[in-house]
This record gives sequence, structure tokens and C-alpha cells, in this order.
Amino acid sequence: MDMMLIDWWVILGYIGLVFFLALKAGKLVPSSGSTPEQLAQEKYLAGKSLTFPESICSIIATEVSALTFLGIPAFAFNTDFSFVQIYMGAIIGRLVIALVFLPKIYNEGLTIYEVMAKHSGLPSGQRAVALFYSIAKLLSVGVRLFSGAILVSHFMGINIYFGLATVTLMTFIYTLIGGLKAVVRTDILQMGLFISGGLIAHYLIPEVSGNSWGEMMNLAHSAGKTSFFDLSNPLPFIFGIMGGILFDMATHGVDQDFAQRLTANKSMKRAQQAIFFSSFMSIAVGFLFLGVGALLWSHYQGQGLPVGVESADHLFSYFIVNHFPPGIRGLMVAGVLAATMSTLDSTINALCATVYNDILPKRKIENIKIDSFMDTIVITVLLFTIAVIASKNDGLLMLGLKVQSWTAGPLLGLFLSKVIIKKWFPYTLSAKSVAGAYAFGTLGVYLNTQVLDWNWNLNVYWGCLMALLFLKIYSRMRPVKLA
Repeated sequence: MDMMLIDWWVILGYIGLVFFLALKAGKLVPSSGSTPEQLAQEKYLAGKSLTFPESICSIIATEVSALTFLGIPAFAFNTDFSFVQIYMGAIIGRLVIALVFLPKIYNEGLTIYEVMAKHSGLPSGQRAVALFYSIAKLLSVGVRLFSGAILVSHFMGINIYFGLATVTLMTFIYTLIGGLKAVVRTDILQMGLFISGGLIAHYLIPEVSGNSWGEMMNLAHSAGKTSFFDLSNPLPFIFGIMGGILFDMATHGVDQDFAQRLTANKSMKRAQQAIFFSSFMSIAVGFLFLGVGALLWSHYQGQGLPVGVESADHLFSYFIVNHFPPGIRGLMVAGVLAATMSTLDSTINALCATVYNDILPKRKIENIKIDSFMDTIVITVLLFTIAVIASKNDGLLMLGLKVQSWTAGPLLGLFLSKVIIKKWFPYTLSAKSVAGAYAFGTLGVYLNTQVLDWNWNLNVYWGCLMALLFLKIYSRMRPVKLA
């Protein structure tokens, strides 16, 4: 019992520090003497105050959810290191974001969907694209939220749905306190914590196993578990790299969740540096947690999953609860909490921004505080509901990514046609054009996965190209004169 108390003190200390940072950040948001527009800028863009370290740490913390902490080791345990191909492709994707996307969106609006509708766009079009984005974001992040509750419930010995509710409620409270500044400040702490957790796992798994780190990794390597490129069949590697390029352009360039970390930066130059260099940090984090999966495979090879472990998604959390020493075990639980909360907090903030600015922009601006409170409640409840539904599925890592791959392509196509290559697409952004782009994009993904049975990494390509095809036809049928 005393040993468990050590873990609890570590976890409670982490939670206390998170709320302390949120309260400190909340004091930076003016409560009086500011216009509603200024309050919105402070809440959703941190008053354009983010620094390079804050931006890059927040990007990593947001993309590294509990799916990374638990799902990537499960991926390596079941297969190999091929998942890192997506991160490698992201280097090119983020370079495009830095050099092409950012100059078009920085200082151009509160949300990226406002920028898309700025020239030849109707309010209905801005609302429609933000609504489609919000639905897709709720679905993909709901999966990540469930994955984070796995270790919490194992450690506490509670029903996983109660664990879900606990994590969700904590994140809801501190996100509400301080807006984007609170989110970013806590993300820095959370990034350091879950990376420390990964490093500690590399030390403790060999200790528990009674073998050296080198021996265990060599065993995994001999079994092909550390492979991410096969010379005899380079096609999967090419697909992975290609998928990473466009997938990252869609998720990090056109997703308000990530875009706001860039447009909230003090300068565009620092934002460009943050998004580009974050790709290399992503690769390092990917290898770190894939290595955890390889070590777990070496420890359990030939034994199968332990009794009571339903799938590889639950294996790392089982190992932590049953084999890690007191204190360190609490730190690992805090690491998963950090990974989960850092993804959830930014999602809530980004979705609140789109509701405020794009979906329901006609509300009285002087009521921004109460509207923001209600928006946060509704979005949090929706995320919790989707997480409960996701609990019925295995293979959480791939499920979360595939949800995004179905919807990211049409969103990217709409952005390209209205912001980057708009001269080729002289159409009005309206509810009809947005719905048509998503319908064609979804058809493209269906053709790729169900008819041609090609690699899912190409979903974004098919979705984007089919959306652009529709928008080109639409612009010919209903052309408008662009400013």
C-alpha cells in the first residue's frame, strides 16, 4: 500500500503542476479592459505571443498522443518499424507547410477556414468546411482519448469508462482556465514527461527481463522487428513516404489544431522553423516508442500475450503496472496522462475556435465568455462519447490514423484550391462546393481501399485529387471573378 502511495503522490504532483501552469497562463489572459475581439485573440491565438520553443514543443506534444505511448509499441510488437516511414515523409510535407502554406495564412485570420473563405467565399462555405473538419477531428481524437484511458484504468483498477471520464474532466477544467496559452505551457511539461517515460522504459524493460538492451534489440532485429525498409520489396516504403508527405500537409498544415500553433507565433519566421524542425523530433520520438515495442516483443517472444491482456494495445500498460517499480510506475501513468491531455486540450481549444469563428459566428460577441464555456462543455462531451464507442475496436493506432486519412484529402483539396492555386479554381466557396468536394473525396478513398485495394497511405492522395477534380468541374460550371 505504501508503494502505491508513492505512485499516487507522483501522479498528484504532476496534476497539481499542470493546474498551476494553467492558472499562471490564465492570468496572462486579460479579464477586463479588452474588447471581445481581443479576448478571442488571447484565448484562441494566445495574443500572438508564442515563442519558437513553445511552438515546437506544443506541436510534438499534440501529435504524440497516448496512441504513440501505447499504440506505437503495439505496432512494433505486432509488425516492425515501418510506421516511421510516415514520419520520414513528413519532413517534405512540413517543408511545404513552412515555405508555401504559412506565408498565405499567417496574420490572415483567426482560423484557417476564415482564410479559405476570405476571397470569393460565402459564410455558408466557411461554416461547411469548418463543420466537416470538426466532425473528422472529433472522430480521430476520440480514438486517442480512449487509448489514453487504458493505462489509467489498469493502474487505478477501475472501469475504463470511469478512467475516461477522469482524464476528460481534468483536461476540460484546465483548458477552460487559460485558453491556448495554458494549453501550450502545459504541453511543454507534458512533452518532457512522456519522452522521459519512453527513455525509462528502454532501461527498465531489459532490467525486468534480465537481459541487456543490446541483446534484446538484436533478438528483435533478427526477427525483422526493427525493419522499416525492405530492399526486395521497396513499394511499401515508397507508399509510406508518399503517404507521410500529403498526410502531414493535411494534418499539420490545414488542421486548425496545428495551424493555430503556427499562426499564434510571434513571427512567421519562427513559426516556419518550428514546423520544419518538429519533423526531426517526430522521427526521434517514433523510433523511441517503436523501440519499446521491440523490447516488449523480445521479452514475451514465444510466450504470447499475458493472461488478461486483450491485445497488444494493452501490453505496455500491463507491463508498466505489473513490473515497473513504485514511483517510476506513477511517472509512467503520468506520462500517459500527459500524452492524452496534451492531445485533448489542443483539440478542445481548436474546435472551440472554429465554433466561435466559423460555425456559429453570428452570436453576440459580448457573450464570448459564456459561449466559450458552453462550447467547451459540448465538445468535451462529444469527445468522451466517441471515445466510448472507440473502446469496441482493436488496433487503435491504425484506426485513429485511418479515420483522418478518409477526411484529410478533401480538406487539403479545398485549401489548395482557395488559397494556394486559387487562380486555377475560380469558384465560390459555398456549402454546395464543400459538400461536393467531400463527396468526391470520399468516393476517391472508397475506390482506393475497396475497389483497387491499394495501400491506405494513398487515401489522402485519392481524396485530395478527387476533391480537386470536382472543384475544377464546379469552377467551370459556376465561375466567378477572383479578386
